[in-house]
Amino acid sequence: MIFNKKDTLNDTNYTSHNSTLMLRMVTSYSIFLLIILVLFLFLYRSTINNARDSYDQQNETTLISNAELFESDLNIMEVYCRQLLQNDTFRKVMNYQNTYYPFTEMGNELQNSLATNVYAEALLPLKESFVYFPETDYVLNPTYFISAKRFYNWIQKYSSTEKELWHSYMTEPEYKNRFLPMDQFMPNYSEKYYMYIIDLNDLYYMDANAKVCFIFEQDKMADLFDCVQMDGDNFLAVNASDTSTVLTINIPDSISAEMLDSLDFNKGYAQVRLNGQTFTLGKYTSDNTNYSYYFSFPPYKATGGLGGTHLFFILLAMSALVIGGSLVYYFSRRNVQPIIELGQELQTAVEVQKNLQEVVDSQRPIICTSYVRQLLSGTATSEDEVAYMENYLGITASSYYNVLYIVYYNNFGDNVENALPGGVESVEELEKIIESALENFFGTPLFYFSPSDRTYSVLLHCSEEEGKNLILKINNCILRLHDYLLDTYDIWLFAGIGRNTDSLMNVWECYQQASEAVSYTTKNYIFFPYEFIKKDSNVFYYPPEISTKLIHFISTGNTSQVLELFNLIHQENIEERTLPVNLLKYLLSDIRNTLLKARFALPQDADPEAVNVLDERFNEHLTFKLCEDLALSLCNLFGNKEDDNTLSSTIEKYIKDNYKDPSLGLNKISDEFQISESYFSHMFKEKTGVNFSTYLENIRMAEAARLIQETDISLNELYIAVGYNNSNTFRRAFKKVYGVTPSAMREK
Repeated sequence: MIFNKKDTLNDTNYTSHNSTLMLRMVTSYSIFLLIILVLFLFLYRSTINNARDSYDQQNETTLISNAELFESDLNIMEVYCRQLLQNDTFRKVMNYQNTYYPFTEMGNELQNSLATNVYAEALLPLKESFVYFPETDYVLNPTYFISAKRFYNWIQKYSSTEKELWHSYMTEPEYKNRFLPMDQFMPNYSEKYYMYIIDLNDLYYMDANAKVCFIFEQDKMADLFDCVQMDGDNFLAVNASDTSTVLTINIPDSISAEMLDSLDFNKGYAQVRLNGQTFTLGKYTSDNTNYSYYFSFPPYKATGGLGGTHLFFILLAMSALVIGGSLVYYFSRRNVQPIIELGQELQTAVEVQKNLQEVVDSQRPIICTSYVRQLLSGTATSEDEVAYMENYLGITASSYYNVLYIVYYNNFGDNVENALPGGVESVEELEKIIESALENFFGTPLFYFSPSDRTYSVLLHCSEEEGKNLILKINNCILRLHDYLLDTYDIWLFAGIGRNTDSLMNVWECYQQASEAVSYTTKNYIFFPYEFIKKDSNVFYYPPEISTKLIHFISTGNTSQVLELFNLIHQENIEERTLPVNLLKYLLSDIRNTLLKARFALPQDADPEAVNVLDERFNEHLTFKLCEDLALSLCNLFGNKEDDNTLSSTIEKYIKDNYKDPSLGLNKISDEFQISESYFSHMFKEKTGVNFSTYLENIRMAEAARLIQETDISLNELYIAVGYNNSNTFRRAFKKVYGVTPSAMREK
């Protein structure tokens, strides 16, 4: 619409049309404005009342939430105490009547075991915790096990005049299950603390002569109750069902538990006036503990002082009506044309939004992969975060979750690390083939990520009914997928699966289980559920791979690896399984057969006399020690192809040539040179004087320092250039070696 009139008689109808539209627009806006003003006047009072009720209810809701969190912490402390009672050594120590041997030794052992248990400290706002044994007057903590006297005077350095009170706290039942202020013990401390004592005798069916004491900072306790503004005059009190005080924060001396219990709470609230100031008191009684929570908050003052200004608001509304009507008429005339332009801009904005949505959709796979990685690695820290991820992934209707850990190899048995199947030009193309196959066989959307080369972790989700046969269904899919990859690309695929879980928060456990289960897969068992792993077995451990490795180590004269392999066989079968005699004979017979294969592979120029002696020993009574001696004798006959010094030098050169590879580690070295990780680690430190990780770090740090001083390489690219995947890890290592950060070295 155009309001600019032209001085011509032919524009009369056009002007009349614009005037009619103008009148309609003004009328519409005026009616709308009038309705708003009338509603404002009628709803003003009810809005204030609703705001006051909402304010009170909000405070009550916040208190309930804080109380539940507080009681959750109490439950955590009780669980921690019950865990202590499960320890046999702890139960013995707490019931000792004297400090004679082996009381101190058992106490020190218990202290060391507690040092690894930081469950309570991690979940509670604690300063510290300790256990007091009344029978021996000893105190136990993850850092000390000493008499209560030394603990009081030397460790805590409490006030010497209050020792009897402290002892009363520890021994008298009236002080248990209460938050006791510690100001009298620590008069010079800047912080204030509470002491909470739990008598283990209340938690155990037998005599338990021990009390667990938790020390809390008052500020941290106050943080649990964010409904109370502790920087003012507000306060909080928690009373037990017998009106005894459990906890008080910032409470005036004039208020007692009996006074609070006598107040009449109307709809859950009561008014009280203290020191000339009016407070609103809220009350909440817990169904779990029967604790009564009393908290104060300032009364809602949004309506305070408005009694004499109601007329002002009415006049203001009338003025707004007049002024608003004028403005409606003015801006209606002025803004008809911009409305048209706004429509055009809106259309443009819709197109931009559409394009933006397309960009967001294109990034969705990356975001999904990131969320799956966080879920499976256990880095999601809260239920809200997990719920958001669950909603984003679209799996909120699922009842069960699991993880499938997949490993694939091309040309199974080929040790060439970078070998590719025929017709595949690059690793990236191979990865696309695997990912496409996974989506074809498992359906889309499929949520997965790659923890390392040649591995995929797939997040599975299903309904309660589907969860009953999940492993069978996955087994069928894996078999079909494996056959497809093997027939088409000569790729072998192995998979392990964990146990079902009904909590997406805990799906990382399935990931750990699946990664362990896949280790049990073999060429004949490409799919292995975690629950099928047998911890105890009546079958001896001597798979074909071990036999093959034994022949290989013997034929190469690798004495150290032969010893390492026999140690493994001994540990698996004799130490862990404790084989019966008949199975042990079968095991020794299989080892002897392997050694005979190596015997008949001896070179023609082997010492005949030594061979004859060896053959005679094969006829002796078969024992594990005899098998080990025969293997070592065969090693000597084959002869070492390369001594340890030469091997160490070769590995050192390999490290210097490949230090830029982020995956370089013990595992890769052992695979490259066909030696065990433990043997390599021991041999390398013996020959070089430092362990492998330190040696590799020194090489990388020396190169990093050279690049900083001699080149213009960006610090953001520096850590990649020397073989690190993470810049923070690189900076910490650099500062540890040189004492300064990379940027500080460059500035010098």
